[in-house]
Amino acid sequence: MKPPLVVTVLLIFLSGCIERYYPGEEDLKTGTLVVVAHLTNIPGVQSIYLSTSTILEFPRYDPVSGCWVEVERADGETRDFEESGPGEYSGFLDDQFLGIGEEYRLLFVTPDGSRYESGFEKLHPAPGIDSLYFSREVHPTPDPDLMDEGIQFFIDFEIEKQAGRYLRWQLIETYEMRNPDYVSTSVYDVDRRFKDIPDTMAWRTCWITLEIPEIFTLDLGNLEGSSYQKMPLNFVSAGTQRLYYRYSLLVRQLSLSEAAFWYWDELKKNLQTKGGLFDTQPSLTPSNICNVADENEIVIGYFSVAGASEKRIFAEDVPELKVVMDPYFCEPGGLPKSFPRLSNKLLPYYLATAVVDGVNRRGGVQKQCIDCREYRGSSHIIPEFW
Repeated sequence: MKPPLVVTVLLIFLSGCIERYYPGEEDLKTGTLVVVAHLTNIPGVQSIYLSTSTILEFPRYDPVSGCWVEVERADGETRDFEESGPGEYSGFLDDQFLGIGEEYRLLFVTPDGSRYESGFEKLHPAPGIDSLYFSREVHPTPDPDLMDEGIQFFIDFEIEKQAGRYLRWQLIETYEMRNPDYVSTSVYDVDRRFKDIPDTMAWRTCWITLEIPEIFTLDLGNLEGSSYQKMPLNFVSAGTQRLYYRYSLLVRQLSLSEAAFWYWDELKKNLQTKGGLFDTQPSLTPSNICNVADENEIVIGYFSVAGASEKRIFAEDVPELKVVMDPYFCEPGGLPKSFPRLSNKLLPYYLATAVVDGVNRRGGVQKQCIDCREYRGSSHIIPEFW
């Protein structure tokens, strides 16, 4: 039996820098620090992201490079995080450093010498995932005459309040993407010459891996019983290419501290379904990160550590599910009236010839239609788990 899902909204005012605030016009300034630092007890390379926003209402990812970044355990043991990309700092965390019941904090110094510290976060054990499954469903759309067919994912999990009362689920999808098999491809290059596309660029099949932007949280405090049945996760529409070949979903069940839980629960209310951490307004959520020399400085983001359990599932050839491929996907468009007069901003200009209604059609296409590696989160290398 599925217990009722009750989400209680709390206005929390924590000590130090942690408080909920509503920024006024004087706070809406450039250079506001944005921190994304959510670590788990899964051994391996993990990353912390540092950036600045334009204004708090519309944060944008603007990486901060050249920082010194470190994660410290309460006993003084530390791990360094080196810059692996613009604003991305990566470090290897092993079992010896990651311990259930241990407490950790984030330390970093920006290029201007400003030092920032988070509060200590305790690593809680995560309850196990019993089952991960899906069912075919039909969902309504804004158009009352149209319905959206697809698959709805669910999980069953153990209720272990002493181990992990405050839970969040991180969902990572992987699916196979195939571009059209064009008759021919070419490019009008920056030197204003037509050239054939080299084989090193013509990748038709790729695997796209992306984190689902939706946030799923649950406080187990008011639930009874030893397990939770059929908690809904994400819905995948059959009207996209994600289900056309093969689809995989990795679910990580994360056990948070109480403060981290309310951070994510508040962020969930602000996050748009199709957005990301830098497309929404996390300024209305609490932060546990402070400028040591100026506790009044606003910092967007939160440092957390979480125990994790995970499970993966595949969906392929779902019975009775009609997957519809967009007939106009990467179809060649029109051609410019004059290539020599084409603006430099439009170069290189990619061209493809495809069979449309039994006739060869030549026209302009996006680069990703020729080289599938250009899609966000895409790789031409087949995943090990595939």
